[in-house]
Amino acid sequence: MKHRQYYVEQLAASGRDLPLVGGDLMVVRYPENPNLDWELIVRTRANEALDQAPYRLLISGPEGSFTGDAVLVRSDGRAHVFRGAGDLGGFDEGDFA
Repeated sequence: MKHRQYYVEQLAASGRDLPLVGGDLMVVRYPENPNLDWELIVRTRANEALDQAPYRLLISGPEGSFTGDAVLVRSDGRAHVFRGAGDLGGFDEGDFA
């Protein structure tokens, strides 16, 4: 298994900018799976009501920008967990090195 973690400073979820305290994007490659597995955990400054639904995410931080489709799986209004549902644009396999 290979993995990489990125710090996240900005997030737009289906066009809606969310005011972040910060967050982490975790990207994993399992040897038995040809697809990347990724998850985004962010904390917002204020309470943000988000539906448990699919979102198109635009993610950015000091190490780069990423895009991908994900599903919101958990949220308490301030902490939000998105599970990747496909490719993660902007990710380079060389980043696992």
